[in-house]
This record gives sequence, structure tokens and C-alpha cells, in this order.
Amino acid sequence: MKHNVTEHILSNGARGLVINVPGSAVVSIRITFHSGFQFGEKSVYEVPHVLEHLLSTVTQKHAQPNAFMIEAQKNGAYVNASTSTDTNEYIYECAEFELDRIIDLIAEQICEPLFNVQPMAAELSNVREELTRNTTQHMSVCSIALAQQVYPRLWLGYDERIAQLDSIKLEQLRHHYLHTHTAVNGRFYLAGHFPDGGEAVVRRLEHMFGRLPKGKRLNLDQSVGKALDTPVVTVRDIGQLYYRTGMYFGELTRHERSMLAMLRMLMTGGMGSRVLGEARRRGLAYSVSAVGHAEAGNSSFGFAGYVTLGHANALFEVMTKSMSAIAAGECTEAELDAAKDLLAGSITRSTQTAGDVLQWYLDRYDDDGEIRGFDEGLAELRKITRREIQKLCARILGSGRRGVSLLGKLDEMQVSRYTQSLGEVQT
Repeated sequence: MKHNVTEHILSNGARGLVINVPGSAVVSIRITFHSGFQFGEKSVYEVPHVLEHLLSTVTQKHAQPNAFMIEAQKNGAYVNASTSTDTNEYIYECAEFELDRIIDLIAEQICEPLFNVQPMAAELSNVREELTRNTTQHMSVCSIALAQQVYPRLWLGYDERIAQLDSIKLEQLRHHYLHTHTAVNGRFYLAGHFPDGGEAVVRRLEHMFGRLPKGKRLNLDQSVGKALDTPVVTVRDIGQLYYRTGMYFGELTRHERSMLAMLRMLMTGGMGSRVLGEARRRGLAYSVSAVGHAEAGNSSFGFAGYVTLGHANALFEVMTKSMSAIAAGECTEAELDAAKDLLAGSITRSTQTAGDVLQWYLDRYDDDGEIRGFDEGLAELRKITRREIQKLCARILGSGRRGVSLLGKLDEMQVSRYTQSLGEVQT
């Protein structure tokens, strides 16, 4: 989708991107702060999440339960928010004619929160409901069980989070808000029809961020994932085995991040890929995902999915052999070209709305201020060579930092056998 990007650095320290998508009748907006779980106390881990709920439902002007959300959504606007280990994110999508009203509401949400006991109690209960639901999502439980061991400063399991909820106090929410929701710590992203490059709307955002304390940009934790001596096992009486594997290594360059995305395509990008393709041809698994992640300081690569117990060993051997083959230089030119076409086509197909285009830029800019050009990013993918993929895969396998999480009806012998099929987890 044709668009152009303008960066704006405000006098109060906030900064962000306005993406002009000519002719778009919809505006997509994200406001983020480095205020996720890693910036709170581990003993009250859910404080950033409860704060996100509170800011999304009531304000000083709209003090009744859900009053703020009702007002924001009344003309069909999409309103949401999320909390991750890194950020609190406030999300809007609205018709272009709604933009002025929505900007006013965002300012109200960010600058005029309501810290009262009654709405806090309601949102603590809502968060409890949300987390309790998550305990039944086996893939999520399996993944977080691994993350909790590999990144102990960043992650905590659902049961532990639920047990802490009664300890959260109103003053802790207020303190986290004042510490993190500051101008310098804030980022803004807008995509829509902005032929002026966003000059008019940014003037309004400057006023909004000017109402916040200046503060400072909070730095993200850059710890590399730890090596685990033994697999993380969660016993559940279910008929399938859920798995999440990870290999953890240091920071990647921009080009190496493109290579990581390409490796994911080679492994599970469609029915012609090495792992998913062979798994489907042999009837071993319905779905397999390769998970690659890169940010400042650390990166990771692994596999995630579910499989019946009778097929687990064979599937895990496919994963291990496929990674070893790429590291040994067995990727063909035709195979790499097919992965490039698949990845470039997937990116092009999935960036057909203002919100999609915004997402392309958000993560990289939010982490380290990089404006990742769209056309340049696609061109970067085309430059990847077989030798580069080989070297990256060898680096991943040689990192020495590995972890495995398994969830299912498992005994010690099964765990040992599956771990061996995946490659021994060693320090």
C-alpha cells in the first residue's frame, strides 16, 4: 500500500510517526509507554495490566463503570489496550471524521485517569477472570512456563499472578502511572490520510503530552535467555502434547533480523517448508510454528505447537534434522527463492490497511527508534544468500542457550525421550 512516513519529535520529549496513507477513510492510532511488566515489582506483577484496564474504562470525566469505553465506541470506533513485558499500549481505530473527538478522548484517558477504589476493584476482578481463562489455553501456559524460567526478570506464570492480585493497592497503580506515563517515555503512531504529514494532529498531541511530567525514557531489559538443564514440564490430563522450544543468542543486525524471518519461512512457511511441509505430508501434525524474535540485546528462535503423543518423536526429529541441514549448508537456491517469494508476498498481502501499515513500523521504532522502510525492507529480504542463512542457523544451534517446555499427560520416560528427539538441552 502506497504511503509515506514522517517522524515527529515534540518539544516535551515525546516522539512518534505519522504515516500518510492517501485516500484512507480510517485512522489507526497507537499510544505506547515503556511501562510493561518489567518496570513493576515482581511481587505485584499485574500492576501494569490492572493500570491498563483502569485507564481504559474510567476517567475523571467519565467516572461511571465503563463510561469512558461507551463514549469512545459510540460511533463505531474500535478501542482496545494491551500490556506486555515491555509496554502499555492504547489502541484506536476510527473513521476519519471521528479523529478530533477521539484525540480528545485519548488525552482524557492518558492525562486524566481516575484512581478510585471501586473501579480498581472491578478491574482487579476483570483481570482475575482474564487470567483464569488463560490458564485453560494450553499453548499459552506452555510458552509462559518456558519464558518464566528463561527470562525470570520478565515473566511470571498465570497461577502466580492470580495469587498476587489481592495484594495490589490503589497507591501502587498511581505510582506506576506517575513513574511510566511521562512525555519522554511516550511514543505515538498514527496512520491515515495525512497529506500534511500529520502537522495538525501532532500539534494536538504536543498539547496532550505537555500535560504529563517530562520524565525519561525507560530502557528495556536486554538479558539474553538463560540455558536450562532440564525441560519445563506442566502435567495436564489432555490427549495432546503441547511444546515450546527456544534457542537464545545475542543481538542481530538489521540484515540478520531479515535472515531470521527467512529462516522461519524455510522451516514452517507453508506446505513447501521443511518442517511444516514434511509434517503435513507424513500426517505428523496439523500445525507447526517457527517463532523468531529479535530486539535490542537479545534474540531467539524455536518451535511451538501441539501433536499427539504417538507422533511427537517423529515430529521433533524433523525439527532437529531440518535445523541441522540448514546449518550444514543444504538449503538450495530454489528453496531460498521460494521462501523469499512467500515472505515478500505475505508481507504485501497483509499490509493493505492503515492499521497494517502502522504495525510494520511500530515494533522496531518503539524498541530502538529505527524507521524501517517498507520498500527497503522487502529489498533487504531479496538480498539474503544461502551462505548467510547457513551461518545464522549454525550460530543459533551453537548458542549453548536452549530451553524446552512440554505440557501434557507425561511421565519421566516420555519427557526424556521427547527431549532427546529435540536435541539435549544443555548448559
